[in-house]
Amino acid sequence: MVQVRNCPGGIAGVVQHFNQVRTELDSADGLSASQRLAELDALAAALDGLRLHAVARVEQSQVWGDEPNATANSYLRSHHRRCHKESAADLRAAAALRDYPVLREAVHAGNLSRAHLDVIVAVGLRTPSRADALPDFLPAFLQISAHHPAATLRQVMRRWADQIDPLTTATDEHNAHRRRYLHVNHVADGVALDGFFPIDQGAKILAAMNAALTDQYRHRDTGPDSRPGTGSDSAAGSDEFYGVPVSTAQQRADAFITLMDRVLANGGLPSCAGSRPTVTVLVPLARLEQPCTTATSTDLDDLLRQVSDHQDRPEHLLRTGSAHLGVSNGPGNHLISAHTAQQLTCDCDIHRIVLNPDGLPIDLGRKARTFPPHLRKALEIRDGGCIYPGCSKPPAWTDAHHIIHWAQGGTTCLDNAALLCNRHHHDVHQNNHTITTTPNGPATITLNRRRQ
Repeated sequence: MVQVRNCPGGIAGVVQHFNQVRTELDSADGLSASQRLAELDALAAALDGLRLHAVARVEQSQVWGDEPNATANSYLRSHHRRCHKESAADLRAAAALRDYPVLREAVHAGNLSRAHLDVIVAVGLRTPSRADALPDFLPAFLQISAHHPAATLRQVMRRWADQIDPLTTATDEHNAHRRRYLHVNHVADGVALDGFFPIDQGAKILAAMNAALTDQYRHRDTGPDSRPGTGSDSAAGSDEFYGVPVSTAQQRADAFITLMDRVLANGGLPSCAGSRPTVTVLVPLARLEQPCTTATSTDLDDLLRQVSDHQDRPEHLLRTGSAHLGVSNGPGNHLISAHTAQQLTCDCDIHRIVLNPDGLPIDLGRKARTFPPHLRKALEIRDGGCIYPGCSKPPAWTDAHHIIHWAQGGTTCLDNAALLCNRHHHDVHQNNHTITTTPNGPATITLNRRRQ
């Protein structure tokens, strides 16, 4: 290391050059600084590529051979100050550069940042089916990476992956549903909430929260101190009692209390633009009819054409091919699996919008519950609650499930319905359990043990 530092052309020379660049930036105008920033971004990408090349060489040489039970991951952690997550990401990225020359060339040329590379590796190489299809789409993804942030690339690739590998999307949602939690902790000066909700449940929360925020600021003054902020911690409005700025997080806290007040008072929610807050499901008919059909070669050709045609506006890419969940009174366009779309269109306070192959709406569901009150009451009397074996959830905690989904020709009638709690409703859609009805008794369910 000392020899390298003492070498004029080594690290010391590089550091000296960086110091010169820093001095130039101090006296540069905005345009010059912007040009320098672009050069530094390209240099950082190239340096990341060189580092990953070194990681690959370290892994290949197995320099830890004399250390018992050592691995490439453990060596990077102990000798190069990397945590387990960072070293694992380094090894995956290094393998991708080795296996895909087009990625290696883009990184070494400074055209592909480490953030974009990590997205391509994490999404595009997650399953064998994605890895098989990825080479045909890489040029288009690299073009998107050159003009858009990594977050945009991730959105595009998730839509692409949903059509290449729809079962994985459904599995991810199932796992997210199992991870849901809400912790309520009593602390010295109040109550602390910490939680995680899957996308479908989170959309309902956002719909209600956005409605409460709209209602909360509808009656406030519109002066400069009362306008909602845009950042997570930005000043927005002012506390009427203390006269101090109110952050966006504090606004959400106030909106949450507003919801609780409304529910405790009359069970109602504040309206937004004259109507109650709703969740919207946007789903192509084909995804409902065949939710887990893997894309054919013809489909892949069409996907490739779509990706190539939408490089300039990737936010519109593949919208007609995947199901999405949105909030009627605020932002939100979240990718969901066809399984979740089927579940939500059974019996929820949602808008369903079914699209034809050209992306045009062909079926708009009612904003009210799919099952009308009189049919719902008949279901409650017949089933008495969730019909899943061993479940004791009462009728008030259940959804009305279409045994034969409406996309497959099922009708909204008593013989085609059963009560399921949210947990088991999700499980039925995930594992395709068999439900039967009888004229003189509750619906029964036969568990598909092969899918457990």
